[in-house]
Amino acid sequence: MGNSKNIQKYSFSIENKLSEEYFFKDILVICYEEKLLDDKILNRIYYERLENLKVQLKYYTKDESSSVMVEVAESSLKCIDYTIGVYLKTFDNIELIIEKLKNENLVYMLKIGHDLIKKKTVQNKKLLDEIHENKLKVDNYSYNDTIDYGIPLFFKEYEDFFAAHETPGSIDYQLYIDNMNYIGIEYINNYLETLNLENEFCYNFDICEINELLKGYDKNCELLLINIFELVFINSLGLIICGKSLKNLNINNIDREQIKNKLEKLSLKELQETLLKYAERCYEILNIRNKALVNYIRKSTLKITSLINKSIKLNKLETVFISFNETNDNEFIEYIDGKKLSNPVFRKLSEKIRECSLIQDKVTLIKNNIKNLEDLADMLDAECLFEDEYIMYFKSLSQMEIILLSKYVYDLSLENEHEKEWYFEFNKHISSLSEEEQVAIRKLKERIQLV
Repeated sequence: MGNSKNIQKYSFSIENKLSEEYFFKDILVICYEEKLLDDKILNRIYYERLENLKVQLKYYTKDESSSVMVEVAESSLKCIDYTIGVYLKTFDNIELIIEKLKNENLVYMLKIGHDLIKKKTVQNKKLLDEIHENKLKVDNYSYNDTIDYGIPLFFKEYEDFFAAHETPGSIDYQLYIDNMNYIGIEYINNYLETLNLENEFCYNFDICEINELLKGYDKNCELLLINIFELVFINSLGLIICGKSLKNLNINNIDREQIKNKLEKLSLKELQETLLKYAERCYEILNIRNKALVNYIRKSTLKITSLINKSIKLNKLETVFISFNETNDNEFIEYIDGKKLSNPVFRKLSEKIRECSLIQDKVTLIKNNIKNLEDLADMLDAECLFEDEYIMYFKSLSQMEIILLSKYVYDLSLENEHEKEWYFEFNKHISSLSEEEQVAIRKLKERIQLV
């Protein structure tokens, strides 16, 4: 897909004037200001734009009403502009775009744009399936939840005809370089392609090394909004600076001293050039041939430069180049619970869950709306799930979610003489796990303090 950065210069610079979100409108403004289209053509375009809106609103009301809310009309017009913009971005320069605006009507552009959006939606569903199949085996809630539930929710709720410009879903996991200028399917496309590149880089390292690195960054890494690629990439750069193997991702104090000695006297520009050389060495060692990933590594290096420069000046390299954690396994972990829902919101959510016929829909509603253990227990008490649905829900939980719920259930059972039905189903699910997983759950449960 073309974008604003691929559009060639005319007799004036337009690269910075085009947004991804309002591409079509921005093109029209430029054509008006620079007199690239005459008034007759511009008037025809604006007329066709409003005619398209009338047709869209007829579909929206099913031809049963002649009036709609202002917000609906505004949203429909945004959708039309966005859809036409998706089509126009497929052309590499403004000359071609102007030719299309002169010779094609907006009904045709809207149809082709809509077809492109449908095609992108199908392609990105497949890409999500690949990412889900090959996701990193890390116990980080935001990473797993975004892939398992947040992005699938987008595809479930995305309305490509009336609201192609909107971006439903729940995306908590932060990319290292995320372009927030995109919306709709273009945002999801950019997000998934970037996430796929970050995962591809991380596949070059032993997953046990990555998990040790995450724990070294923070003992409660499971609950943090962190970017896995960032931590792995920075430490891999540090190891290359020290001339060490990339098989072990740990950076120790001696390594940090060596990094400081090599970099501290460089100007910001020299530091950037030096880090780019180390980055090049990194993707050569890892035999990375994917040009998109190579380009992403270079962009990431540019972003990292100022962080490393600042940490050298403050003598805080340990906050950037991470050491593996060697703390005591008996140390307590504090867990601060999420915000509790108000009673009316909880009741409405419970009713909505009960109305679902598919367990997958129930699980999605629970995961996207309940962030508090007491709310979760109340929901499980409220006959929202039945029989096998309990097990299906418990199977969807990450290890950390199981540990937190197990800890909460244990504390509750101390206060109540009679256990509830879902307690038995939950314990049955834990019993079905491997012995290794059960031991890990018991050990971590003892260390968690619910706040």
